[in-house]
Amino acid sequence: MSQNLEIFNRYNQGLIEGDFPAVFETMADDIIWHQPGQHSTSGTIIGKDKLGAHLATFDQKTNGTFKVLTNWVSDNNDLVAANVTFIGTRPDGVELNMNGIDLFRMENGKIQEVWLFSADQALEDAFWN
Repeated sequence: MSQNLEIFNRYNQGLIEGDFPAVFETMADDIIWHQPGQHSTSGTIIGKDKLGAHLATFDQKTNGTFKVLTNWVSDNNDLVAANVTFIGTRPDGVELNMNGIDLFRMENGKIQEVWLFSADQALEDAFWN
C-alpha cells in the first residue's frame, strides 16, 4: 500500500470513529478545502482551524446524523480519489443520500488540498440551504 493510501486510511478511520483529532493529524496546517455548490457551506476553506468549524456545521445541520462512507479509493502519484456516499437527515426529516468523489492532494505526508464533487449538486444545495 502506498504512503498516500495509508494517510487516507488514517483519515477515513478517524471519520468512521468520530475521532477528529486523528482526522486533523493527517492534514497540513494550511489545508485547502474546496466545498462545491451554491449553499450555506460552499466555498474554499483554508487552514485546520477554519476547516474544523466548517465541518462541524454539517453535524449541527443534521443533528449528528451526517456521515461519509467510502465505497472505494485509488491513488495516482500525489492524488487520492475516493468514491463516497454521504448521508444525513435534517431536523425537519429531509434526508440526503448522495454519491460523490472526494479528491485529495497529498504533500509531505499530509493531506494538503481536497476537492469535493457531488453526483447532484443542485439537490445537495437544496438540502443544505
